[in-house]
Amino acid sequence: MRFIPVFLLLAVLYLSCGKDSFTTTPQLKYKSANRTTISGDQILELKFRLTDQEGDFSSFLGMRKSVPGCPASEIYDSASFAIPNEFIKTKQTEGEVVVSITRFKRGSNACSGSGAGSTKPDTAVFNFWTRDQAGHTSDTARSEPIIIIN
Repeated sequence: MRFIPVFLLLAVLYLSCGKDSFTTTPQLKYKSANRTTISGDQILELKFRLTDQEGDFSSFLGMRKSVPGCPASEIYDSASFAIPNEFIKTKQTEGEVVVSITRFKRGSNACSGSGAGSTKPDTAVFNFWTRDQAGHTSDTARSEPIIIIN
């Protein structure tokens, strides 16, 4: 008889950790990058987990590239990235989103180096957020530091 309360407690904990724990506000969580050092025309791919209790995702996906100590290399972009329509049409409450960042979209790493107009490797963090159709904005998901050579 002593084991019944323990069993009930474990059952309640298990059930409370299910899918229903998604929130009305979309949640965007960083998962991984295909590389942490990038140069030239290599494409950076960042994977995120996206959840929303209602599944009312919009295509909006904002991005900010932040580079500590190099404000000239920072970028804010709310037009070049989007949640894919295929993902939105499924009306699922969760899924994986892969963001591809080309050399053009990741911007320059023209920090002040040793000489005028020079560039040096910078370490950038890519920040993303989204909004659902009801206007709820997710928290910002941050990538791990990415070294950009050129």
